[in-house]
Amino acid sequence: MKCKPLKGLVVAAMLASSLVLAAPQALAAGPEPSVVTVTGYAQQEVAPDTAYVTIGTTSTDADAQQARTKNNLAMNQVTNALKAMGIPAENMKTTGFYMSPNYDMKGQKVTSYTVTNSLEVKLTDLTMVSQVINKAGSLGANQINNVRFTNEHADQIKENLIKEAVHNGQRAAQAAAEAAGSQLGAVKEINISGTSPSYSRVYGAAMSLRAVNKMEADSTPVEAGTNTLSQSVSLTYYLQ
Repeated sequence: MKCKPLKGLVVAAMLASSLVLAAPQALAAGPEPSVVTVTGYAQQEVAPDTAYVTIGTTSTDADAQQARTKNNLAMNQVTNALKAMGIPAENMKTTGFYMSPNYDMKGQKVTSYTVTNSLEVKLTDLTMVSQVINKAGSLGANQINNVRFTNEHADQIKENLIKEAVHNGQRAAQAAAEAAGSQLGAVKEINISGTSPSYSRVYGAAMSLRAVNKMEADSTPVEAGTNTLSQSVSLTYYLQ
């Protein structure tokens, strides 16, 4: 029974010593340092280096098998011709194949069947875009569903844009620090938002190749234009 008060004294002493040790640590930590967070941005107009052309063949017949056979013939002719032009098979990809019935005015009786096949063609030689469109039209393709120009070899440009974005953000942070009566310190954190390409030259609307074939010009006029590549970074600096 006489040992119990001693245990209480030991516990009290341990608590007291922990409080004494914690106090200097709390004082040493001090207030959180002031920071400033800004966003840096940079962009550049760049000529595209790759084009994607989506070619479509649509066939309709009262017999479903005949509709599919007509469509297969047209698309096979287009594919073989594109290979003969030097376009590798790995640059051609089927993006859609649909077969659906067509009904009469009352929506009760099937009158015919329509088959649609879409082929996406990747071109690294942009001068071939018009040639591909015209060749496909002459062999039975009757739709151009999309022409898209992209930049797939712009790593150095992207790196330069990141550097420019960081520089622009640093200038903004410097101006903010001076306005607040402080000095800009070391970088605490950098976050890169990534590339935000804007492909403004996209021909998204479906184009009838019948109209293309009736044009007086020998080749379909297609302009690649430029794409806007951009980089955005978030910068956090300490203030002194």
